[in-house]
Amino acid sequence: MFSPLLALLLTGTPAPSVVVPATLDPATAAVDPKKMSQSQIRAHNATLPRTHPNYIRCVRSAAPGSLVARNYSCRTVAQWEAADRAGNEEMRRVQDAMSSKAVTGN
Repeated sequence: MFSPLLALLLTGTPAPSVVVPATLDPATAAVDPKKMSQSQIRAHNATLPRTHPNYIRCVRSAAPGSLVARNYSCRTVAQWEAADRAGNEEMRRVQDAMSSKAVTGN
């Protein structure tokens, strides 16, 4: 298992280099709001307008079966819009499927 790694080290073969940019522009960087804390989200949003696709919106909703607990769902504007489109398309599909089954007869 270690012999290929050891062989690479002994032969002096350079390891593949990874280029990491010094600063990531929030406008172009891909963000994952689920892995970010609230303070990181606030810092990220401070640099973006509310209409930017990478702006993160958090929505608080009641947990099922509880009057006190709350769930937080944080997504980017682009992710919220994609979820809205998917939900609308699904409802149209269901409506079309159900309307073809409706019979208006006495």
